[in-house]
Amino acid sequence: MEKNINFKSGRYNLSGVLHIPDKGKQPYPIVVMFHGFTGHKAESHFLFTKTARVLSSKGIGVLRFDFMGSGDSEGKFENMTLHTQIQNGKHAIEFIKADKRFDKERIGVIGLSMGAIIATFTATEYKTRALILWSPLAYPELTEQKILTADLKKTLLKNGKVYPPGLGHFLSKKFFDSVHKIKPIETAELYKGNVLLFHTTDDATLPIDHAYSYFKAFHNRAVMPRFIILAEGGHTFTTEFSEKTVIEETSSFLIETLF
Repeated sequence: MEKNINFKSGRYNLSGVLHIPDKGKQPYPIVVMFHGFTGHKAESHFLFTKTARVLSSKGIGVLRFDFMGSGDSEGKFENMTLHTQIQNGKHAIEFIKADKRFDKERIGVIGLSMGAIIATFTATEYKTRALILWSPLAYPELTEQKILTADLKKTLLKNGKVYPPGLGHFLSKKFFDSVHKIKPIETAELYKGNVLLFHTTDDATLPIDHAYSYFKAFHNRAVMPRFIILAEGGHTFTTEFSEKTVIEETSSFLIETLF
């Protein structure tokens, strides 16, 4: 069963979809999905939707939702920062932990791209059993280098926000400040659960070095971190083979670690 839901994060209502298994016994294990920068709860080529439906069919609940200012959630995208998204992630975990249909001791999180940062922080703080990162961003400060030209930096300093061509959104000075303050690799070194990473060698958005940095960090305390490298699919696994592989391997990993 799929149910449209809303939950509070601060003063904002966040929009989500809750996938409740039709098989198995309550309380179900549950997975929370964190979308990427400018993404939403369905994600590119409905990757989140497809994955959630597969997991639900195997007895695993799923919550996928829009961060504040993204998708159907309340708020303005220009007020988004990594700090607001981390808070949204925490409130998502609290929301599902309060639902007695789900087992709060058997939680997994999935993060795509920038969403991997949020997944890493929430998984570490809440000691989730499983953490899966797809095409993860390890060094958020590089976002500024990629987006801001010299002229855009001047505009940002003058107006407190900027509208980068091709992005379709304003970004605030607070957002760019946050990408320098949040250190996901340092947090990854503290995570003690089960880890699975995916990256492709043809990712034109983020080089595979980002995933390697996470992989190395997780070796500090995590349970035998695994890293699957695909030769095709780009940043969001947009080939038939890469999409199928990511969904199947993610499903198998979560069945192994959450049951």
